[in-house]
Amino acid sequence: MASQTITLAQKIRGSEKTKTAITASLKTDNRILARITDGIYRQPASALRELISNAYDADATEVIISTDAPRFSVISVRDDGHGLTPEILEHLIQHIGGSAKRNASGQELGVTHKNNPDRSPRGRQLIGKMGIGLLSVAQFTRHFLVITKTLGDNFRTIADITLGPVSRDQDANLAVNAEIEAGSAKMWREKSDDVDAHGTEVKLLEMLPRTKAELASEDLWSRIALEKESNEPESTQTKSPTYHIGRMKPGQTTDLEFEQKLPWSEKLSPDERFACLIETLREVADGENEAVDLDIHFDRYLQTLWNLALSAPLPYYESHPFDVTAAKKFNLFQIANEKKGQAIEVTLKGEATPRTLLSLESPSEPKEPFRVIMDGVSLRRPILFSDLPQTKSALKDPMLCVGSLEQKFEGKPITLSGGPLKFEAYLFWAPKIIPKQHQGVMLRVGNASGASFDRTFMGYQVAEMARTRQITAEVFVIEGLDGAINIDRESFNYAHPHYQYIVKWLHSALRQIANKQKEMSKSLRDKVRATDAKRVKAQIETKVEASLESRGVEEVPEVVFAKADDNIKQLRRSGAIVLPKEIFDSKTTNRQTGTGAHTAHQLAQKKAVAITQLLHGWGLMGSLTYAERERLLRDIFEVVVTES
Repeated sequence: MASQTITLAQKIRGSEKTKTAITASLKTDNRILARITDGIYRQPASALRELISNAYDADATEVIISTDAPRFSVISVRDDGHGLTPEILEHLIQHIGGSAKRNASGQELGVTHKNNPDRSPRGRQLIGKMGIGLLSVAQFTRHFLVITKTLGDNFRTIADITLGPVSRDQDANLAVNAEIEAGSAKMWREKSDDVDAHGTEVKLLEMLPRTKAELASEDLWSRIALEKESNEPESTQTKSPTYHIGRMKPGQTTDLEFEQKLPWSEKLSPDERFACLIETLREVADGENEAVDLDIHFDRYLQTLWNLALSAPLPYYESHPFDVTAAKKFNLFQIANEKKGQAIEVTLKGEATPRTLLSLESPSEPKEPFRVIMDGVSLRRPILFSDLPQTKSALKDPMLCVGSLEQKFEGKPITLSGGPLKFEAYLFWAPKIIPKQHQGVMLRVGNASGASFDRTFMGYQVAEMARTRQITAEVFVIEGLDGAINIDRESFNYAHPHYQYIVKWLHSALRQIANKQKEMSKSLRDKVRATDAKRVKAQIETKVEASLESRGVEEVPEVVFAKADDNIKQLRRSGAIVLPKEIFDSKTTNRQTGTGAHTAHQLAQKKAVAITQLLHGWGLMGSLTYAERERLLRDIFEVVVTES
């Protein structure tokens, strides 16, 4: 008789007698995996981001995106990467969620570096890791083409792919089926005219209506049209975005209802067009008191373009913050890693940069270029560090706080530590950050990000609301944190030890930059007060001299402050107006402390002295005893202090 399989429940019951713990693997219901394929990303733009990341991992140097805006009938994403062999395509189609990257199979297929599965064939730090990026196109369409070719191949490979949600019949059988069908693919090979060509093109066909409406800002235009038809007061009507791609007439694909208004002209180059996009916001910032808001000035399409520029591993519109020189007039500080440490000021001289002075390496990538052009606009990372608008803040020059940390967690099991963690970061303070969507912190792994700026600074609880609105920050993770990235790559597992470690470091860095900003602002305010006080004192002296001169008094009487043990009588015989020093030390004058209060006290004292000189010059002090004079001057000073 064949032996029966002992169930886990039976093993657990058996432990009553054996007194031995039972071990077992945790398993996931396949329904969960099936639902993941039906839409894992939040926005249509996520698909473009994922396809750009795939191109980057394939060592592409250029990605060309065409969207047919504002129709969005077909979207094409084409790169010049290595391309896909039939073997790689087979693995991609049949192992969704089982990426060949970061493991031995990736090295065998040639999609990763021969010596490091975490790197691309040419050495880039990989962005993708789970092999589900292809499913991101479900946000755009259920039908798309993959056209791909490798260098030296006489043929190109074409895959016609249709994605679809799990059927009810399949759903009912998922508990026993080991594999899930997320769609179907028809593939074939065609002769290629260019044996040296290589790369991949993904064509998104039959766009979903909701996706087209999202990219075309249809909800916004519909609201504007409805409010006009309803004859609502113009002051309460929703305003059109300052810049937009226009709107097609409902139900048409040829005529525009609203003509596009773009910040660039068609005759400009791709680089010049992106520069116009950036400089447009600078101009807006110069004319606004409030924060510059992308939601007001850009439609959904232009915001998509902006967000792609932020998320992709692209060079900065300006230089990397680690590569600034003394010419930028930043106040540079190095963030301390010690508990309760304070940021240390660093002086840049000549061509020295934070990178050279502090041995920073981010981004730790090969120097091979990577470019993304979307509808004729060449994208760059649109974070601004110079020529920012000024405010009434005492501190005018920006502050750049830079830091790094490497933690190996030696002696701790990897299940608790997550393994080694290494990152570099900057926190940039300026009187105004533009746009306001850049207020916060962004985490980058592999020099790319799926998430936007976190305006809470990863849960920073200290009451620094005004100051945090003046800070933009990026954390460049060189090693680690990868395991904390959620499946959509747009959020993190907050409980992961690496995430928690970065949280603590960031909050300490925020405290340090806040302390330095307060310290520098106070010092500048004190200098301004001292300068102003000096100017006012000179003006007071001039007025007293002019007033007494008009009375025929050629010399302003000297006022001397004496201590009780000084020879007051001798001083009075010399013709000076002698006043006890303690006359200005009453409790009323000492309610405030600090440099500012001291300056105000001195100014009030100067005014009291001037009044004394005027009274004396007018001959109004001669009939008063010395004690009466002191009492009068004390009263005058109390009034002056109260008024100041």
